[in-house]
Amino acid sequence: MVKTIRNLYYKLSVKQRFWIRKLVYYPTDLFRDRSTLIPPKGMIYTGSGDFIKIGNSFFNYFKEHGNITPESTVLDIGSGIGRIAIPFTKFLNKNGSYEGFDVVKKGVNWCSKNISSKYPNFSFKYISLKNDLYNTSAENNASNFVFPYEANVFDFAFLISVFTHMLPNDLDNYLNEIIRVLKPNKKCIATFFILDEISSKLMNNSEKNFKYNHGHYSLMSEKVKEANVAYSKDYLISLIESKGFVIEKLHEGNWSGRDKTEITFSTQDILILRKK
Repeated sequence: MVKTIRNLYYKLSVKQRFWIRKLVYYPTDLFRDRSTLIPPKGMIYTGSGDFIKIGNSFFNYFKEHGNITPESTVLDIGSGIGRIAIPFTKFLNKNGSYEGFDVVKKGVNWCSKNISSKYPNFSFKYISLKNDLYNTSAENNASNFVFPYEANVFDFAFLISVFTHMLPNDLDNYLNEIIRVLKPNKKCIATFFILDEISSKLMNNSEKNFKYNHGHYSLMSEKVKEANVAYSKDYLISLIESKGFVIEKLHEGNWSGRDKTEITFSTQDILILRKK
């Protein structure tokens, strides 16, 4: 049933997907509490689940593993509609800063209007990059995109459900850019779908089955390639380390049907990286 709905969803245009969600949640959003820093449900495109709870869970994970302080310079790559920016507003002080960018304009606009207006040290940028799940009208590609920041300026960077929508050339370029803008010895935390011997077997009975094998990466759909992308563990580790990162920790998610670990808030696999 889930696979059928997903396949129907992928047949829609990007604009149609957004409009259907807006229509489904219109009755709920009509009577929502507008005084809270929470976007309308019809605008949220960054996955299912409790928007605030998931954002807080990732933020607490970053506090534990990212070596962040209230004065940190933070980069949110794929900032969405502010799911993780919101808990950071209660943490960063005026000497800290938060930079986010995303390929979905409506998410950036909402964050600028509702977050930056109240917290001027939070900035969000719209970057027009082609992605067949979120933005098919753009001409520029992530494979040659240069982050709009100087080198060695960030204390911490993170990507939640971004590399899971990227093909190899895009992944390669983003790793280059992240290593460039991070300060030495600082961390990046990112989520992936990682294929190893266990997950490759388990996924055959899972809702997330990457059955289209392209060697070191696999796809869930050939029609919408960037909807879900998984990478082989050996390839991914080799690539990341070749860029100058140390992999400090891998927390395995349960997307494939793996037993839940202590990191129960993320179905995706989490890698903690440190720039040498």
